[in-house]
Amino acid sequence: MRFPGVGITVLLLGLALGAAGCGKDRKREIGALKSEIEAGNARLAEAVAHRDVAAIGECFASDAQAYPPGSSPVAGRAAIQDMWKGILGMSVGRIELRTVEVDGNGETAWETGRYTLVGVNGTILDDGKTIAIWKRELEGWKLYRDMWSSNSPQQALPSGQPAAGR
Repeated sequence: MRFPGVGITVLLLGLALGAAGCGKDRKREIGALKSEIEAGNARLAEAVAHRDVAAIGECFASDAQAYPPGSSPVAGRAAIQDMWKGILGMSVGRIELRTVEVDGNGETAWETGRYTLVGVNGTILDDGKTIAIWKRELEGWKLYRDMWSSNSPQQALPSGQPAAGR
């Protein structure tokens, strides 16, 4: 005896169970990716704490771009290292980076996060938010595009004066 609709029900149940299993794999994949991105951020934070501009540069892809607030884009590892020399010259002691959300496809990843710049004397110099695109290279994940902005309100400029860049 045949039961109409049973075949379709079994098929739909199988598809639902298969999709549920894929969801768990995706969560595990995103968790692993987040750990790798956090490790990349830890390398950057350690390089900043040691004031090692060459190590900071190694955290970035050779064709990376940074988008600092109040300034033009900075393109290439050497220029990004120079930018960081300037940042470290402003009495920055360390940077704290917190990953909020990550996703990606194995070759590229995007990250949203938060940062805190701490001065050499322990005072908080700035805190804000970040958006980064990471690129997988032979050596691992490297920052490819890095953009951040402060949570501090912008100071008003006298009328007619341009904003100062770095």
